[in-house]
Parts: sequence; C-alpha cells; structure tokens
Amino acid sequence: MSAQAQMRAGQGASAQAEGKAASKANPIVSALHQMAVSVLSEQLREMFEKADDILFDSAEKARASDEQRLYLDTMRIVRVQRNKIVQAFQEALQAALAGIGEDEAENAAGRLDDMSQWSLEDGDVLEERIAVNNMQAKASSLYAHELVELQRRIARLAEMTGAGLSPESMSPQRIIHAFQNSMRDLPVDFPIKLVIYKLFDRVVVGRLSEVFVGANQLLAVHGIEPSLDAPTPARPESRRAPRGLPQDSGVPSWAGKLDRATMGAFGAPATGGAGMSAMGAGAVPGGLAARQAGHLAPVGGAGTYTDSMLAQDVAQILGSYEHGRRPQAPAWLPPENVALVARMFDAYYRDPRLPDNLKPVLARLQLPMLKAAVADPRFFHDPNHAARRTLNDLFEMLLQFGSAEAAPSPQMVGELQGLIDAMVQAFNLDPATLRESARPEGVDERTAEAFLREQEEMQQKKNRARVERVRRIVAHEIRRRIGERPLPSGVLRLMLSGFGPLLCLDYIRSGVNGASWTETMRLVDRVLDSLRPDAGRHAEERAAEEAELVAAISRRLAAIGFSEERLKEVLSGLLQAYLELVEAGAGRTGAPAADTVDEAATAAAPLPPEKELQGLLSILLVPGSWFTLWEPVAQTKHWVRVKGYYPVQNTVMFGHYMEERFLQLRATALATALVDGSAAPIDPSPELQSAIARIGELSFERVVDPVVWTTVEGRPGQ
Repeated sequence: MSAQAQMRAGQGASAQAEGKAASKANPIVSALHQMAVSVLSEQLREMFEKADDILFDSAEKARASDEQRLYLDTMRIVRVQRNKIVQAFQEALQAALAGIGEDEAENAAGRLDDMSQWSLEDGDVLEERIAVNNMQAKASSLYAHELVELQRRIARLAEMTGAGLSPESMSPQRIIHAFQNSMRDLPVDFPIKLVIYKLFDRVVVGRLSEVFVGANQLLAVHGIEPSLDAPTPARPESRRAPRGLPQDSGVPSWAGKLDRATMGAFGAPATGGAGMSAMGAGAVPGGLAARQAGHLAPVGGAGTYTDSMLAQDVAQILGSYEHGRRPQAPAWLPPENVALVARMFDAYYRDPRLPDNLKPVLARLQLPMLKAAVADPRFFHDPNHAARRTLNDLFEMLLQFGSAEAAPSPQMVGELQGLIDAMVQAFNLDPATLRESARPEGVDERTAEAFLREQEEMQQKKNRARVERVRRIVAHEIRRRIGERPLPSGVLRLMLSGFGPLLCLDYIRSGVNGASWTETMRLVDRVLDSLRPDAGRHAEERAAEEAELVAAISRRLAAIGFSEERLKEVLSGLLQAYLELVEAGAGRTGAPAADTVDEAATAAAPLPPEKELQGLLSILLVPGSWFTLWEPVAQTKHWVRVKGYYPVQNTVMFGHYMEERFLQLRATALATALVDGSAAPIDPSPELQSAIARIGELSFERVVDPVVWTTVEGRPGQ
C-alpha cells in the first residue's frame, strides 16, 4: 500500500473514531448521520442495480465502437467493484459528515475557480474536478429550499446543545466529495471513472432531496425549528448576472438573479420558457402566449392593449435585467414589480418537488398575478394579500399532487382544474383598464428583499403541514390501538412521547404498510399485552420478558436520536407500571395501586364511533387544507380552506379561497357530505382517501347544514 493510501486509511479510522465520539455526545446528530448514510448507501446500491440497463442502453446508442467499449468496460468494472465502492463510500461519508477533510474539499473547490491554476493541473484531474463541481452546483440549485431550512435547523440544534456543529455538515458538497474520495483508489482508467460519476449524478444526486427532506423531518419530530438568524447559502453562479456583462447601477441586486435554468420545462421550442423570466430573451414563448391568450385575454376590446402586448412588455423588461441593463419600461409598469413576480414564479419552478407536467398549470396564473401586483401595491407588503396567499396555497397543493404515489383520480383533477379556472377569473384584470388606471411606484430594495425572504420562508414551511398531518395520523392510530382501556399516565407518556416520534418517522419513510411501522406497532401491542396480569406465568419469566421489551424499545428510540436522559424519562412510567403490577399481584387481599390497571380494564375495547370520527376528521381537517363543497340549493361548487376544527364543539370553520368570508358547519355535517360525495378534499394523499372510506363505515348521525357565509365580524355575508 502506498504512503498516500496508508494516510487515507489512517484518516478514515480517525474519522470513524471521531464520528463515534460525536454520536455519543449528541444522539440527534448520530441519528441524522445514520439516516443519511442509510439512505445514500441504499441509493448507491440502486445505482449499481440500474447500471447494467443504463450502460447497455448507452452502448447501443453510441456511434463509435470505442464509445461502446467504454460503456461495456464500465459495466464489467461496476459489477466487480460495487461492494468495494459502497463500503468506501460509507466510510468516506461518515468522515465527511463528521467534518473530517472539510478544509480540503473547500480548498479544492476554490482552486477550480482560479483559472491561473488550470495549466498546472493534470488534464484528468481537472476534468474530474469540473464534473464534481457541476454536480455540487446542480444539487445546490435543485434543493436550495430544503438546504436553507436544514442549515437553519442544524444551527438551532447547535445553539440548543452547545455542540460545535456546522450548518454545512450535511451539504451536497460533503456528500459528493465523499463519493469522490471513495473513487480515489479504484484501479480503473479515468474515462470509466467519469462514466461512474455520470451514473452517480443521474441516480443519486437527482434524489438527494430524500436525504434533506428526511433530515428536516427528523429534526422537526424532535421539536427543532429553523433558526432565522442562520446564514443562507450562496446562490449558484448560474443564478447571477452573466459574466462579462457590466451591471447597470440602476439594476437592483436581486433583479440579476432571474434563473434561466428554469427555461426549457415547457413553452415554445424557440425559447422553451418555463416561467416569466424565460421570456427575458426578448420574445414571448409561443406556447405560453397561446395559453395566456386563450385563458386570460378579456372579452371584447379589439384593438386595445391586450395580454399578448403585456407579455411582450414583460419580455423586454426581463430581457434587459438578464443582460444587466436598466429596462426602458412604460411608466405605468414598474420593472421592479415585474422582476419580483418573475422571481416568485422562478422559485416555484425550481422546486424539485414540482413535476414538469404541473408547471403549465401554475403558469396560467403568471399574468393574473402580475396584474394583481401592479394594481395593488399591498401585494409586496402583505403576506396575507388575497392573490399572493392563494397562489402560495395553490403551489402547496400542486406539490401534494406531484408527491402522490398513485395518479389522482379524474374527478380530483377536474376539481383542481375548476379551482384554477376560478382563480384565473377572480384575479385576471383587463390589461387596457389596468394600463389606464395603474400608477404604482416601483418596489424599493428593502421591500423587495423582505418579499423574497417571506416567500422563501413560506416555501420552507411546506413540510410542516405534512408533519402535522403525520402527527395526527400517528396519534389516532395509537389511540385506536389503546382503545378504551385506561392506562397509567406514565405508559401514556411512553406512547405519545416515545412511540409517537418513532411512528412519525416510520410513516414518513414507508407508510403504514412498511416493515418499520409494523415492527413499531408490534412493540406497542407487546407493551399493552405486558400490562395484563397473568397469574399463570412465573415471576422470573415475566421479568425477563419485560426486560427484553424495555431493551427493544430503548434500541429503537436511541436509533432516532433519543438521549439516555430522555430514554429514562419516557421509560420510567412503564417500569413503574410493571412494579405496581408486581405489588398488586403480591397483595391481592389489599386494594391495588391507584394507577394500576386491573385485568378487566385491560380488555381491548374499541373506540366508540364518535371518538373514531373525531380522530379521522382531525387527519382530514389540518389548517390550510383545501376542500370542495357543493351547495345543492344554489347549485354552486365552493372551494374552501380549513381555518380550524373544534372536536369538542363538533364544529369546523372554512374560509373562502380568496375572499375574507367564512363558513361554519357541524363536523358531523361535513362527515355526511364527505360520505355522500358532496364534499371532498383536493388532495390525492392515500391517507385522506382511507380516512374518508373509514368514516363511511362508522355509524354516526347523518346531518345536513345550510351553506351560510359570514364576515370576519360574524355578520351574514354573500
């Protein structure tokens, strides 16, 4: 072994030792690292499983025999070396997450930007660095929102624990650099190594969101919210003004960050623009312009100022910004306002969770939102502005459609299309009238930065609604498992504060049918069974089973970051219940302990229908969720959002999708409407469809409430 290889081996051993020390000091960090290593290792194995198909397909498409031989040679090398690469990657990843070699990675990236060093580099080394740098830039751009939230959560964790934990500890740079390190000692020619990098980029880098979203959700389960004081990462170079073009002093700093990387998602082939900034090349995308003309142009007004003319003005404004120039815009159309709306949509299109086939749906609202922003200066100042709030909610809904495992039903797609049509109609203004009446001032730098920051924070909060729903699902499933049996308060604490977070992560990873969820629920059942007095069992046998059960629970909770102190806290109630059972069994003639459950009370009585209904409705009625509600008297369909659900009062409050008016119904009336199909959630999530199906099986009083809208003050509204 060479001296350099020995040095790397020594660094790997040192990294493992330091990683173990860090894990022992901070179990949440250990859980984060374990999750990242597990997910990425599995992705790497999937990469190797798919490698034969990908490489064989590439070989068939290759035009030259040398290129064909390269792919086939890579296929053979991958088959032989896959286990070695996976093991080396796991070791390098542990070291990277622990911060070992951090300075080396950063210095390497810095040298790549220094053109004076290029002539001194070996050609293969330089090409490898370019490939690695491109992967890092791609990942940083694709997962910008998840990364900002994760960095702020890690910063908050560091503040809470006092650990010297860097916000960049789970950055794409460290993950990709770990893979680069795992390839160093691979005895292959560089062209083969480069093909393997391309495989890694295609299969693993394209799925890094699983790591970052999982890390955010794990930290959220532990109650660690983002720290707003944490620094945000630098944006990739592709999002800055083009090099070589002087920046006009009149161009705001944020206006030069319109992202042309979103181009090509849809639209005319000439420009392929996905968002408003895609029109910056100076021509209106034909496909997008046609959609806008078909959906947005006002009736009548031939020969006046039209949506197509407005789109051309927008294209000229964004084209000037793209080239670092101050736009020459009409007096009634402030270019800063146009650029801010473009940045808003660019952020939506960049989100990797939004599929390409849903971007045209969002695009239909581009011009209506721009008109709303020009007509009402409050658009940029008020996060709760009707147009802005509605657009953000629609974006969240599209993410749910994009993340659904199964394709949404045609009825649900129709509901979404109807909602889009209603939004377009509500916010679409006559451009000719707007040009005559609008005299807004351009947005100042401070307002623009605040607007962009609010939009960024809004997108970071999207995972929180899902986490809240998962928590409600878990709470209901635990409640169903317990049924009506009374439990000691300490055991309830274990169920809610111990099994609750564990089941949340199980659900996020694999759902209610996954092996991890099933294993945890088996532990829940074992705990409930262990609380039943059993006179036929020996004390020694029972004690051994209880000890084994406590150890199994401890292992599962420690694996998700529970510290020793917290483990003692959540398990103390179960241990106390076991002691009280022993005391009650030894002194049957005396009164049992007050907090002990007798044999009759431990029977698994199911939840009564009213409590089962409350739990299922709590899963459906998460604040902000969208529903359709059919009003038979007026023959009208309403799109409403949940404002609040109040189980004790049997009440649910909805808000109109854009106006400040509200609708109050009895929860049982909504349940009736869900069962008969006159109400439905606009969400393809399988857990919601399952909850509605279970509601239909319950025996509860079917009731119907009239649709009566009220104002904020409670007065009757339209």
